[in-house]
Amino acid sequence: MDNLKNIDFNSLARKQQLIQMRMRLLALAHFQDGKSRMKIALSLKVSRTSVIAK
Repeated sequence: MDNLKNIDFNSLARKQQLIQMRMRLLALAHFQDGKSRMKIALSLKVSRTSVIAK
């Protein structure tokens, strides 16, 4: 996942029109910032089980 550290997921999310893809990119931005699944779920207003790191 080291090669993903240089990607600006927030910028990509702002350009995305599909809400599902925007949410995924925002979740990745939160993961990149070191937030837990619980905090990401609360921020995005989704269930914790929806936020899964693979």
